[in-house]
Amino acid sequence: MQPELASPPELDQRLLQAARLWVVHHRPYYASVLFRCPIVPTYTSATFAVDRYWRIYINPAYANGLSVERFAAALIHEVNHVIRAHDERATAAGVNSHEEHLRWNLAGDAELNDDLRDDDLDVDTENWVFPWTFGLPTDQTAEQYYPRITLETLEKGIDGDDSTSNDAEHDGPRPHECGSGSGGNKIDGELSPDDANVPPVSEVEGRILRRRVAEEVIRHAHRGDVPGGLLDWAHREVNPKVDWRKELQAVVRSALYGSGQADYSYRRFSRRDGAGHQVRWPGMVRPTPQVAVVVDTSASMDEDQLMQCLAEISGILKSSSIADDCVRVITCDTDVADDVVVASVSRIRRYARGGTDMRVGIEQALRGRPRPEVLVVLTDGFTPWPERIAGVRCVVALIGDDAADPDSVPTWARVIQVAD
Repeated sequence: MQPELASPPELDQRLLQAARLWVVHHRPYYASVLFRCPIVPTYTSATFAVDRYWRIYINPAYANGLSVERFAAALIHEVNHVIRAHDERATAAGVNSHEEHLRWNLAGDAELNDDLRDDDLDVDTENWVFPWTFGLPTDQTAEQYYPRITLETLEKGIDGDDSTSNDAEHDGPRPHECGSGSGGNKIDGELSPDDANVPPVSEVEGRILRRRVAEEVIRHAHRGDVPGGLLDWAHREVNPKVDWRKELQAVVRSALYGSGQADYSYRRFSRRDGAGHQVRWPGMVRPTPQVAVVVDTSASMDEDQLMQCLAEISGILKSSSIADDCVRVITCDTDVADDVVVASVSRIRRYARGGTDMRVGIEQALRGRPRPEVLVVLTDGFTPWPERIAGVRCVVALIGDDAADPDSVPTWARVIQVAD
């Protein structure tokens, strides 16, 4: 008679709830996301894992033997994979093959576990992966670790070769794969996105959850007990860096193509005229818009950055087929220093390095003949503004990380923030 096989243990729900409550009490900024992530007991993961739909997979045989604090640390680890968008970042990093996904997973683990240890969580220092596992510096991102985690360094980490380690207690890590939500390989048994029994977190809801956690992290940071890497992520999430060149290009081109109203003119005859017609009809024309660029050259502005911005605008205008004689550049502080029609920014010679009043440069531009249809202002924003500008499309580029609040610019202008 064959012996009866013991059934695998079920996940200890009391331990799960105790770990969740520990997180709510000790790391409350994770609460909203932790209680939203569905929990999936499974034996296809060695420990814990997460998929790209924010479902956390837990092996009961492993998890039931953990302390509440270690269970909570493992949950926080998996949650961080999805709130830090490791899956999307892996795609952006060009991760494709099975081996590349494994290396990326370990790079993400190194990014996270470094922060979790700094946060005094009960991390598994013997089996989890840290930057020093591979002889790498701390406080970096997965993108920085990924190209430096090769098969050779991976083997060293798994074998416990810590000859380059700065901490002897981290011998012999045994890394495991965290699932598709980490940007790593899928674990066996990951649920489909349309599984009705365990509904996924949608892309839109995921973005909302990320921002909510980031805002809570920043709010909690005033107490001084949030690890630096997590706080850096939160600031990037709440205030993402925008490619100002692409944004400026899009806005300026939109203003250009929205200007220069089309009209009928006998300078160009209609193509509908047929041979034999004795009456010639006027055709449609779209005059090239006139552009004025007002440059703040006061003492608070960085001259190199101004020239860079002018060069960017020059490139935009040339790529938009704007003729050289249609672009005026006016430099000013509290008085106009230069007013010149330019074919190249190198022709701008005169700067004034005093106080700031962009109204004088804007007024000079609007008095020009022909009157500009597009006005671009480069400034740090610490200036008085005209109350109203009508009939001109305006773009204000706020220069530098210490520029004025975009809300201080009147609503008649489209604002672009240009980071250092």
